[in-house]
Amino acid sequence: MESMSAVLSSAKGLSRNPLGIIALFIMLIYGVAALTLGAATHLLENERYPIVWFLVLFPVLVLVVFSWLVSGHHEKLYAPADYKDDKSFLDGLSHSKKRRVAEIVGQQDAMKDRVQEIVKGFISESYQAEGEVNKQAFEQTMQEIESEIDKATSITIDAREFLDDNKSVYKIPVAAYGCFGDLTDEVYFMIHSHVRPYHYGVDWLLCNSRSSDAIRNMRMIERKPAGKPYGDPRTLKEVGINPGDTLIVKRV
Repeated sequence: MESMSAVLSSAKGLSRNPLGIIALFIMLIYGVAALTLGAATHLLENERYPIVWFLVLFPVLVLVVFSWLVSGHHEKLYAPADYKDDKSFLDGLSHSKKRRVAEIVGQQDAMKDRVQEIVKGFISESYQAEGEVNKQAFEQTMQEIESEIDKATSITIDAREFLDDNKSVYKIPVAAYGCFGDLTDEVYFMIHSHVRPYHYGVDWLLCNSRSSDAIRNMRMIERKPAGKPYGDPRTLKEVGINPGDTLIVKRV
């Protein structure tokens, strides 16, 4: 009975974060397999081979998968409670978001470069009979194309009035944010020196310049207290944000 209580207590402790859940899952699978092999004395020799091979290969598979997780997704292995304070958790979240945004921006830049090559080739062929390519026409065409690409793939965050800084206008890729909660986290990192963590709707709000409406998050809709993490899994489209929109940061 004491051993069972100890196992349950250990399982409860491990289930507090993703890393512990993975460890608990591995322990249960390996334990069941080992118990089956040891207790099932009626199994024939050829029936034992698959279990033996599983016990041999399973740790190797776990090592490979775990190495991949640690090297590429280590920030996802911890729960918010594992951090010493909210700032540490938000800093880790910020680094992860920045990498994702950088990847998307790199893809957009590569797409613009490719479009520029195609347009330049087209204009060169068009003006080949007349001599040198009209540089002004090319640059104007590229500016219009890049502007349309930005409108189709990005949104603009305008925090000039909030931060009292005319340079505080940020263009960010829509594809980098899977939900509205991700977007508000990103905006928080832009203005974190002026607001408190997890106080969207209390210290600040986002308003869509297209409709002038304030965008409410799930905490506001469900009337939950501020100051603690509370996700908002709705997509940007579900809350009325579309590519090309400008969101203005407002004080509450």
